[in-house]
Parts: sequence; structure tokens; C-alpha cells
Amino acid sequence: MAQASFNQWPDGNVLAVCPIVAWETWPDDLGTRESLQNTSRALLPPNAVYKRDMWVVHEHEYAEEEGIWRLLELFDRVGIKATFVINGKTVEKFPEIALEVQRRGHEMASENYIHEYPVMFDEAGERESIRQTVAAFERILKQRPLGYISPGHRCTDKTLKLIAEAGYIWDADFQDRDTASVIEIAGRPVVAMTYAHISDYMTYQIISRTPRQVFALLKDEFDVLYAEGVAGRPKMMGYAFHPFLSHGFRTKPLEEFFRYAQSFPKVWFPTRIEIARWCLKQHETQRKA
Repeated sequence: MAQASFNQWPDGNVLAVCPIVAWETWPDDLGTRESLQNTSRALLPPNAVYKRDMWVVHEHEYAEEEGIWRLLELFDRVGIKATFVINGKTVEKFPEIALEVQRRGHEMASENYIHEYPVMFDEAGERESIRQTVAAFERILKQRPLGYISPGHRCTDKTLKLIAEAGYIWDADFQDRDTASVIEIAGRPVVAMTYAHISDYMTYQIISRTPRQVFALLKDEFDVLYAEGVAGRPKMMGYAFHPFLSHGFRTKPLEEFFRYAQSFPKVWFPTRIEIARWCLKQHETQRKA
């Protein structure tokens, strides 16, 4: 797949730091042995009489009760606008919260309708899930989502074509580089960009990695990419938040990381749509040259 990459950011910035928040609604089988979703607990015994682990269900409800509000306050304190990728079903279930996120100036991008992996759909089912999401955004937020990620980044060979047809202009299912590029899909330019190499899922099982260890990972990642940017190869880095995992002990080190990154010159804190529009503008300039 041919990609046109860019070797600059606006105003001479050398590194784009762009947090992304995956705010999701899960299928009804969450907490059962049939669920494909990641959890912090072992599966229920096969012979359990009641087949759903309610701890897992309630754990995920932390997103709307506490986590998303903590993230909004964190972003306000550090003065950063984030990109929220939201299921269409989430917008329908929690319209007041979605409108508050929008009101605070964050980008409203999307996943599909519910957090089910696209590889579980045929092409018609995947198209319909995207259509339902766009419709929910238009009905409640009065805007279309322009950016997309696949749940679990388990996209299909049809995903890019389907989102291009639906009017999306960026996709963050790519992990092949530390920057953004433009690809041609169905005759339309789409900006391909990295999602995040580091996320709060790394702390889901606390015994394996602590939030303080994740802070060290982020600092090392920032230092390497910043140095490469200064050397003439501008990069971007993300961090993926999930509101149901946005407990205080997880978010405090992230606030410290943002303040660390803000202490450097020539660091840009864009939303993904700002990156996409910049890349498309450069692409159009190159095309006309």
C-alpha cells in the first residue's frame, strides 16, 4: 500500500504528543466465558450456575461514574485537547456525557457501533456498524466522526474502504511507523497514523506492570522520539486511555508525564484531526507541485 509520509510538523515542531481516549460500550456477553473482551480476572468456572461475572460488568461501568470525569479534569489542568474514539452505542447511552466532552473542545472520533471486533462481521455487517455510528453522532452530536479505530485494532481487509466511503479522513489502526502518512483508498486520501505503543491496558493486571513503570516507558519513548525529531525526523506518539481504567493511581503519573513533555520546546499537542488536516494539506501541496 503506497503511503506518502511527511518530514515536518507545523511551526517547526519536532514531536506531536496526542493522547487518545477509547470510550467504549461492550457486547452483552461481557463477563461470560464467551466474551472476547479483555478482563482483569480469570474466566468463570465452566460449571458455574450463573454465567456472568458481575465484577467485570461493574468494573467497566467505572468509565461513566468516575473515569471520564477524572480525564476531563486532567486534560483541563494540563491544557491539552484529546481525541476521544467512541462507539456509536456509547453516544446513544450517554448523550449528556458525550455532549460535555464535545463542549470541552475534545475531538469526537469513533470506533464502530459497539466494541465488537470487525473480524467477527461480514462486509455487510461491518458497513452497518459504521453506518449506525455515523447516524448516532449526527443525531446527538450534530457532527460526523472523521477519525476511526477498529475495536482491538482487529480490522478487516474491507475496513479502510468502508470508512473512506463513510467520510472518515483518518484511521489509527497502524503500528508500522511513528508518524502519519496519506494513503489512497477508493480514490480518496485517508491519513494513516499510529494509535499508541503504550496504554493503560499495560497496568490492567497490576502484578505485571505498575503505572509508575508505565511513566518510565513513556519518558523513554518521548526522549527517543524527541531526539529523532530534533535530528530532522519529526515523530508522533500517543498514549491510550480507557475511562474504565482511569483510576487516580493510573492517571497521576500521566499528568506528570504531560508536564514533563510540556517542558520541552517544539512539542505539539494536537488532536488527531489536526494531524490529519495538516497531512492532507501537505499531500495536496505535493500533488499539485
